[in-house]
Amino acid sequence: MYDNIEIFAGEKAAEIIRNKGLKEENIKVIAGASGGPKFLALNGLDKAILNTWFKKRTEPLFFIGSSIGSWRGAAFACKDPVKTLDRFTESYMKQKYTGKPSKKEVTDESIRILNDFLKDEDINFILNKSKINLSIISAQCKGISSLESNAALALSFIPAVFVNLISRKLLLKIYTRTLFHDTRNTPPFNDCFKNTSRVKLTDKNFKQALLSSGSIPFVMEGIKDIPGAPSGTYRDGGLTDYHINLDFGIKDGIVLFPHFSSRVIPGWLDKSISWRHPNKEYFSNTVLVAPSKKFIASLPMGKIPDRTDFKTFFGRDDERLKYWNEVINKSTVVGGEFMEAVSSGSIKDIMKSF
Repeated sequence: MYDNIEIFAGEKAAEIIRNKGLKEENIKVIAGASGGPKFLALNGLDKAILNTWFKKRTEPLFFIGSSIGSWRGAAFACKDPVKTLDRFTESYMKQKYTGKPSKKEVTDESIRILNDFLKDEDINFILNKSKINLSIISAQCKGISSLESNAALALSFIPAVFVNLISRKLLLKIYTRTLFHDTRNTPPFNDCFKNTSRVKLTDKNFKQALLSSGSIPFVMEGIKDIPGAPSGTYRDGGLTDYHINLDFGIKDGIVLFPHFSSRVIPGWLDKSISWRHPNKEYFSNTVLVAPSKKFIASLPMGKIPDRTDFKTFFGRDDERLKYWNEVINKSTVVGGEFMEAVSSGSIKDIMKSF
């Protein structure tokens, strides 16, 4: 019956669901992972959540994201989140390049997308009125990792790769995990970030913070001189938190993690490390919802969209858009099955352990 979704629950989250079901008022945090175009496979799930939940919420709901996850979070926090998410998705899909793009070209396109879907009034609403308190993860880079030349950047990655193999904690000494956050309430995951790496979101730094969170190394320019932030170059939050592997700080309640994969990859450099897993203790209160392997196999090309599509369909953007739109249309079944499992109580029967 539920062929198109997989649901994973941590130990404490599973206990809550068995006793009470999954209630929107028990959700305290939403997490959004890095992944570029992969977020298109979550379109139906995101819309189902936004169309069903949180419209009458009175208490704060914290959203923490890195890279494309933080951009989704910005849409979630707007006055009309579904309309904003549509605007963001449409603008994102319109990316088009005439050749191998320079870092400046991709950065300029990202700025275009940002300006397309977030207006001044949206940012004002997010910072002052939204019940969703947005937190954005970026990675502060210093030394040669702050430079823009590919040679310098590649050189900086050599020690990072080896250090990461030993310990993610050591990696965080090279790339400083930075939190740009809503100032109205203290995020429950605040202690995962150094005092000096917690930056208040304002109308002066909002767009730069969001842009920095998605500034992919070697693909985009790093973002410098962000108002209110320590000096340095800020790059993709996925460097430290590709799929958000941190202590969410939730002891009583649930972290909802709409994700495009059943695998949680802690950091960007962990993508090819099969034995690197997230800390299970961090996910004790988490419910992860993902498209099933069967659903993904049913998609055109048998996969969800990713950044290689720009190369695969180079010069054939109409075909890429057709493929991406098919994924978006099919993704409605993922959202539908999730909400049906929640409303019927079947979620307790189909959820799996992390």
